[in-house]
Amino acid sequence: MSTATSPRRGRGRPADPGIEQRVVVAAIQVYAEVGWAGFTFDAIAARSGVGKAAIYRRWESKLDILRSAWRAASVGWIEVPDTGDLRGDLVFVARTLAERLDEPVGIAELRLLLDAKMYPEEFGDLDRSRAASRAVARETVDRAVARGELSAGTRPEAVFDLVRGAVVHNFLMVPPGMADAWRARRVQFAEEAVDVVLAGLRAQGSGIAAG
Repeated sequence: MSTATSPRRGRGRPADPGIEQRVVVAAIQVYAEVGWAGFTFDAIAARSGVGKAAIYRRWESKLDILRSAWRAASVGWIEVPDTGDLRGDLVFVARTLAERLDEPVGIAELRLLLDAKMYPEEFGDLDRSRAASRAVARETVDRAVARGELSAGTRPEAVFDLVRGAVVHNFLMVPPGMADAWRARRVQFAEEAVDVVLAGLRAQGSGIAAG
């Protein structure tokens, strides 16, 4: 039997981490390109250069492969270091998200959220990612409250949704052929988005300290 934590292997076969690494990398790439509907053993085998027989020996289903890929790529959340102030924390979140969106893992995260709506039974494990993301948001806002930057009762999800939502929307609205221009100013946009959110919090009297 396979588990949600490790790929299965055929009896007596030595572990081959090189194969597993190629498969999980290919899985993220394929999923980012075609989503769950086009995520097949054939597509993963073709992209990874690993035969389907070898893949079947290690994973029972394509969902098992995707779970392994999620864990390897830390899909679903961003760890936020304590930079010393809320603006620094949120700029880190915005910049990191913008950079991830320029990689297959970032697109995979967006597809993951959409597919979870379309296929809730298959993607029930996504709740763990959501919980982890909420925990990170709560820790970041709690630090800001402790520093006196935010008032107690500020909703962490609201703060993070405003920042992340702005970055994701900006990325999705980039016209074809303007990716280079977007890359050139994505750091600037990340900082601008955070500053707008913080200005809104101040205007609403949320208790954020003046910067």
